[in-house]
Amino acid sequence: MTSFLRLAQSDYRLAERIFKAVAVTGVRGCGKSTFVRGLLPADAAIVSLECEAVRRELDASPCGFLEQYRGRCLAFDEVQRIPKLFDAMKAFADESPETRQYVLTASANFRSMSSVRESMAGRLGEVRLRTLTETEIQGRNSCFVGRILAGNFDESLMSSDCSLEVILQKAYRGGFPEALGLEKAQRSQWFEVYVNNLALYELPQLGEYRKPQYLRLLLEQSAARSGRPLNVSAMSAAMQVNRPTVMQYLNALETFFLVEIIPVWRGPIWKKPALKRAARTSKLMLCDSGLAAWLLGDDDRERLETVIQTWIYQQLVTMADIGKRWKLSYWRDAWGRQIDFVLENREGDLICLVVRPEESVLDADFADLRHFREQVGKDFRVWSIVLYAGREVKCYGEGEIALPMAYLWL
Repeated sequence: MTSFLRLAQSDYRLAERIFKAVAVTGVRGCGKSTFVRGLLPADAAIVSLECEAVRRELDASPCGFLEQYRGRCLAFDEVQRIPKLFDAMKAFADESPETRQYVLTASANFRSMSSVRESMAGRLGEVRLRTLTETEIQGRNSCFVGRILAGNFDESLMSSDCSLEVILQKAYRGGFPEALGLEKAQRSQWFEVYVNNLALYELPQLGEYRKPQYLRLLLEQSAARSGRPLNVSAMSAAMQVNRPTVMQYLNALETFFLVEIIPVWRGPIWKKPALKRAARTSKLMLCDSGLAAWLLGDDDRERLETVIQTWIYQQLVTMADIGKRWKLSYWRDAWGRQIDFVLENREGDLICLVVRPEESVLDADFADLRHFREQVGKDFRVWSIVLYAGREVKCYGEGEIALPMAYLWL
């Protein structure tokens, strides 16, 4: 697999200097093992828990296994497969002041698994790795947020840099490293095998999930609703499955990092703005636009917008992960006014983004952004951005910018 410089590397390097164990978590296939192997010390031992013989040995005597590697950095791939290992690692980690004694990867959120009873609080740092962003694919640094705050948009873009066709190509490709270089038919086959393996082999490890086909059905519903307020009742009706079962399988998708729930923006607790009839329902996002495109299967207008918004989420959420300096949310009110994404930092800066999958921008595209700014602008510094598929940076007013999507990776 091609090695990419990941934006999460700085977070990993910080965590390994602080914690006795570091866990790199993320959806299966996002490149965790490659990422970790490139950062481990030369004398580190790497143990894959995909091997059944190794799992049996560890399950029989986790402390005895760890004793063999005392004094060396020990990396476990897919650590969620042996829940009792966490208790043993805690005991061994406490015997030494050394940091980075253990490096773990996990394709499931072990913190939400009932079988994992030891949190290793204060000892275990976590770094989130996601599918590749366009910045990582092109080997660039992430400058998007800094450019907006500084107003630095000097590039002269060509149609080959940013157009609706260019954005769609990137969105349909997605960010799974193994699928990047595949043709459409090959990529379709790759995703077919990927989802089947999750349903048939990974899902049973979480507990009593007796209908693996429900995972596929719910993934399809999640793809169709990616970027929309979460509506479990509608998903239940579409699947013809009762609501508690849908909630159970939705929890599995979250545990596998396949979907994420984005909260409604409400502002910090010490500075509550007077937002009139703001929505309370969180928004559902699928983890990867390539997976969404494959699940949706066709290219009608509404679904193109869903795939592009999912792709933009991929870019923004990775930026928000870096150093945890920004929080990602969205905003919507009872009248249907909506801001697709809100980036907020502790200094009171708000970068509000509306996605327009077109090569042109209208003044009316800023209407919801202006309404939001009227309500919160006295308490926050607000940048109002319309992300579109054109080539020109256009200013419509103070802090109002129509910005080509290409700046997500430039």
